[in-house]
Amino acid sequence: MASSVRSPSPRAAHADTVWTRLSPGARHGVCLGLFLILALSFYSPVVFEDNSFQGGDNTTFRANAQVTIEHHEKTGEWPRWAPNVFSGMPYINYKTAVTQLDDLVGMARSVAWPVGHLFVLMVGVYFLVFYLTRNQLSGLLSGVAFGFTTYIPIIIAVGHNTKFIALAYAPYVLLTFAYTLRNPSLLGSLLFAGTLALQLRAKHPQIVFYVGMVLALWWLVEVIGAVREDRVPELATSTGWLGLGTVLGLCMAAQPYLARYEHKQFSVRGAAAAAGGGDGGGGGMGWEAAMRWSQGPGELFTFAVADAFGGGGQTYWGPKTFTEGPHYVTGAVLALAGLAVWKMRTWLVWGLGLAALGTALFSLGKYAAWINWPMFQYFPFFDAFRGPEMWLSVTALVLVVLAGIGLDYALRRDEARSRRKRQQQADPRQRPILLSFGIIFGIVGLMWLAPNTMLDFEKPNEAQRIRQALLRQNPNVSPQNPKVQQAVRQQVQKLKQQRRSAFATDAQRTLLFLALAAGALVLYRRRTLPAWGAGLAVVAIVAVDLWGVDARYMNEDRYSSEETEQAIPTYQFDRFIKKKQQEAGGLGRFRVLSLAEGDPTSTARPSYHYESIGGYHGAKLRRYQDYLDHILRVNASDGPNENALDLMNTRYLVARQQLPGTEVAHRSRQSGVLVLENPDAVPRGFLVGDTEVTEGAEETWAQLRDASFDPRQTAVLPEPLEAPVTPIDSSSTAEVNLDRYAPEEMRWTVQTDAPRLFVASEVYYPAGWNAYLNGEQVPIHRVDYLLRGVRVPEGEHTLVMRFEPTADRYGTWIAAASTVLVYGGVLTYAGLRVRRRWLRADDDEADDADA
Repeated sequence: MASSVRSPSPRAAHADTVWTRLSPGARHGVCLGLFLILALSFYSPVVFEDNSFQGGDNTTFRANAQVTIEHHEKTGEWPRWAPNVFSGMPYINYKTAVTQLDDLVGMARSVAWPVGHLFVLMVGVYFLVFYLTRNQLSGLLSGVAFGFTTYIPIIIAVGHNTKFIALAYAPYVLLTFAYTLRNPSLLGSLLFAGTLALQLRAKHPQIVFYVGMVLALWWLVEVIGAVREDRVPELATSTGWLGLGTVLGLCMAAQPYLARYEHKQFSVRGAAAAAGGGDGGGGGMGWEAAMRWSQGPGELFTFAVADAFGGGGQTYWGPKTFTEGPHYVTGAVLALAGLAVWKMRTWLVWGLGLAALGTALFSLGKYAAWINWPMFQYFPFFDAFRGPEMWLSVTALVLVVLAGIGLDYALRRDEARSRRKRQQQADPRQRPILLSFGIIFGIVGLMWLAPNTMLDFEKPNEAQRIRQALLRQNPNVSPQNPKVQQAVRQQVQKLKQQRRSAFATDAQRTLLFLALAAGALVLYRRRTLPAWGAGLAVVAIVAVDLWGVDARYMNEDRYSSEETEQAIPTYQFDRFIKKKQQEAGGLGRFRVLSLAEGDPTSTARPSYHYESIGGYHGAKLRRYQDYLDHILRVNASDGPNENALDLMNTRYLVARQQLPGTEVAHRSRQSGVLVLENPDAVPRGFLVGDTEVTEGAEETWAQLRDASFDPRQTAVLPEPLEAPVTPIDSSSTAEVNLDRYAPEEMRWTVQTDAPRLFVASEVYYPAGWNAYLNGEQVPIHRVDYLLRGVRVPEGEHTLVMRFEPTADRYGTWIAAASTVLVYGGVLTYAGLRVRRRWLRADDDEADDADA
């Protein structure tokens, strides 16, 4: 078996054709031009009609980031703390301070999103496959196949922008990894570091982790090859340079990742509130939470038949709760990938094959617990991510790379055979091509002819849900009524027939495109088509196939002429609350709990308009999640806990009925939605004179929920203060005035006639918030489980709280230094190479002059 560390053969597919007569630069130009044309054409409503995507994630991000955006517009600074979502969270709209190459690509976002990054993605795949095969047509096929594999337009449409950007840089990481394996050197190490940093800075660590797993599986196969072929020293050298590149890449992305890693320790993604009342702990998500959206084993068939499980949205009938759409890569890509694994017996191909198999198994999640459970328990960071289905995004990348290698195999002639032998003997590559395409054709064909053998076309528990819906519509009908049972059976059968029909249509479609692609390659093998004609035909067939499926998910409903902020609804009650906010002085005066739109933790819309104690985010602070679950208890039958509302400075509630302890402040004329005022809400900063120490979390929660507890008088602490405080009575002086409130700085004037505990109704986050009393730093105590407290002595004082995360500062320094080192090293190498060429040219001119 040949080693993937050795350079590939540069032999062309044909010696004299229209394609091969073009210079290499011209061929590259044609391919890149086709990428640009395809990207511009598919997303023309955005580029030429001034439309935008209004996916849920786009609007959620905008709502969460609104306060940081407004602050930037006023001051030019990007705050790292957003006070408008979940009463305050770090790093909602985190901007990196160190400029790298991704910033240049990002400059095109305002005018060419997503075309710019899609072009970068396709170009990356193209050069990766070209580097591995020296075949431009193979690179063209792989670039088109991955750029339009159905998952890409789906995540663009719904607003998974960071995921898409991380995938756009993934091929460059693979390319520099392959280069360093074959060319172990400092240059390879620097290039790998640079591309790894680009992907890391996309701020989607889950995709980075998945790509890293692809590289790990690929490297394991290389180790086997090195041992068998006595190449261990060479591989050890390559591994050393890759290790250095990994360290440098991580350093280049130290900002934002040092701060994000620190945040993770206090979030639901990586921490659990300690039972003893500590500030955080280790660990990741639980198995059940992490394994949601596991890919059903049968759903892997959607690689070949897009609508095998109904597609996405309401028509989807697979085991997941819902999905936006399939991971369709086309039957032709699968056939060519299989051809590569079968016939191109190199360690490179076997490594990619193992990566495709491994990531596909990981995507099955709970359905392949035999591999995922041990990984979840023991492999670093494996338990930090949810949604195993996402693994298939990198499976698709590996498959299209293998498909490019397979196309290269299919388009190559065995020039070693004499012309006479070529005339007398059958083409040795035609049979493998027919077999690889025939296997996929046969599997799809059998499923088309006998679909019920593998698919039942019924969503899990579907009959039960239909029965419950019928009974809700007819409450007086008994569940055992035969008519109910018959209606359920009829409805299930109707749905199954519709799904079976959709599957048959897409299966026929796959069979047609498989036949066309195989036919083009057979015509080439029989010397009816030139290599470039057959290659372009396969590319066109795959492009048309994917385009047709993608159009189902990137249709006109995905586009809007509105800007993202214009797509966020503003209701009558929003205007009322915003007016009250302006009258009170702006930010920092009160918070709002919106119950009128259902679960307050499932929508970020209110956070766009005002400071909310709810919101929507996948990495809430663990301590705040405890507040929602154990103190606020918004799902309790008697409404949210009044003490919990008071603690978080919740002045207004939006609801459809009046709640205990509130007064109606506004009633929407059209919807009837009420704005309820909570007169007992504490101010954003206040003084208390009594403290109680309660160590256990559950005891603290119970005490805070207790109706006898008064947060204005008493503060609950996990440990005693450094010195006692004095109770407050009617003769006491205990005044607090809020002088300034900004996302990263709050300033109060505090006047007290005795030592007291100042309580800020702000979320306790020890990894960044500092307090300064009269300019001198003082400790911040955790108060009432999730608030901040500062002991203040007698007298008048200025108290300032600032968000000054050291992880962000250190991360910026490390990222800047390593970026200069890596980029400077690459530029130095390039400069030296140019200088050597100039010197060589001067020497040649001197030799000519002497002659």
